[in-house]
Amino acid sequence: MLRLLRKLFRPRLRPMNVITINKKHILHNYDYLNSLQEPAVMFPVLKSNAYGHGLEQVVRILNKTDAEYLVVDSYPEYVIAKKYSSKPILLLWETLDENYKYFDLKRTTFCVYNVSTLEYLTDRGKEINIHIFINTWMNREGLDESQLQDFLDLLEKNPQVHVTGVMSHLHSADEVYYDQMDTQIQQFKKMYMEIINHGHTPLRRHIGNTAWIMKITDDFFNAYRPGIGLFGYNPLNSDDKAYVLGKKLKPAMTITSRVVWLHDIAPGEWVSYNHTRKTGESSRIAVIPFGYAEGLFRSASNRIVFKSWRKYFRQVGNICMNICMCQVDDGVSLWEEIEIVTADVNAKNTMYVLAQESGTIIYECLARLDKGIRREIE
Repeated sequence: MLRLLRKLFRPRLRPMNVITINKKHILHNYDYLNSLQEPAVMFPVLKSNAYGHGLEQVVRILNKTDAEYLVVDSYPEYVIAKKYSSKPILLLWETLDENYKYFDLKRTTFCVYNVSTLEYLTDRGKEINIHIFINTWMNREGLDESQLQDFLDLLEKNPQVHVTGVMSHLHSADEVYYDQMDTQIQQFKKMYMEIINHGHTPLRRHIGNTAWIMKITDDFFNAYRPGIGLFGYNPLNSDDKAYVLGKKLKPAMTITSRVVWLHDIAPGEWVSYNHTRKTGESSRIAVIPFGYAEGLFRSASNRIVFKSWRKYFRQVGNICMNICMCQVDDGVSLWEEIEIVTADVNAKNTMYVLAQESGTIIYECLARLDKGIRREIE
């Protein structure tokens, strides 16, 4: 009771930085991607704080879908998904052996590619569901073909461990050329048949990500793992013939901040660290409490724009740890809301532009967003 009262009466502070998640766009993207691969099922991937969108918020939204699994990366993410959803959970990566005892085995399926992990799971003597993660030459994670026989031999001695899926990961699905994917697909099918020949009957077979969903149709695979597309971003290059399919995705994230200080500087004065930006005329500089600690890249300094009241303003000077500056006009006032990133794909301050001007990819821009920033669903 005391904890409830504290929760009810604690101050509800208004943050200066807010990430707003458009629920309708998330659900639109889910349904759209689903329609491209029917009758296969979708396992939405929510790793890295749901690609920066906020794991709790996205889990709440996906409760309205028919998702067979929610896919998370780690035990801390599992705890959040379990708290805010009753859906089954697929743990994408392995964890230390001693951590498996904390999972609810009735609603958790483990992706396993390590013989040592399998030995620990079998020693528990409990009914456990796993998806065998095989290596199809990405050579990052996954069970090598040379290790598969030992893995299957161990499974044969432990019928309480049930193989309910087989999975792998594509290394270049976002590239224009398809031949490398074909090679991975053939390797997957080869190793899958070895698993079948050992008497296993996995329900799900999955290797595809968002790019795959838009590029490949193969009835052999009956599940897919959309990540970046679920949040509205097209992973394909414009010269890919499947690029047009991604144009129907709707970005779900808007990032806003506030003007915390305004001051006028004379012509020829410098702005921020290292004097990388000099004004050519009298300028009004707005200070915004959003820097590289919040998720901007310092490499984007002097290269991006923000938006306020339908007008764009150039970010100027080196981006600092917790603040950055932009050059504004007299119409901008103290405490005014500034749009750092928009969900409007036709604007000049999209996540696409931020990634390009930062010299990186959208995935990294999203994953770097500070978890402490308030996330709100609209």
